[in-house]
Amino acid sequence: MKTAVLDATNLSIFKKSFWTDTYYSSKEEMEQLYASRNLKIIDHFAQDDMAPLLSNQVDQWNESEFDVWCQYHYGVCREPSILGASNHVIIIGKKSSEETKKR
Repeated sequence: MKTAVLDATNLSIFKKSFWTDTYYSSKEEMEQLYASRNLKIIDHFAQDDMAPLLSNQVDQWNESEFDVWCQYHYGVCREPSILGASNHVIIIGKKSSEETKKR
C-alpha cells in the first residue's frame, strides 16, 4: 500500500476534488503573507463563521431570529478561533507608507 503525505508538492497524485484543488491556510499564515509583502492588516474577520453548518435553520429564521444571529456573528467574527473555523475570511490590508513612496 502506498502512503502519501499531503502537501502542495504531491496533491497532483489524487483525482481533483474539493479537498485536493483547494488550499487552506491558517490565520497566522495569511497574516505572515501580508507582513512579507509589507502590508499592514487593517481588519481580518470570518465571513461565514458557522453558518454553513446551520444553513437549513438560517433559511427558516424570521427577521428577528436572523438579527440575533447577525449580532452574535458580528460579536465573534474577529475571534482568532473563529477565523480558523470559518470557510471564508476577509483580510483587509494597506500598503505601508514606505511601499507607497516607492511607487
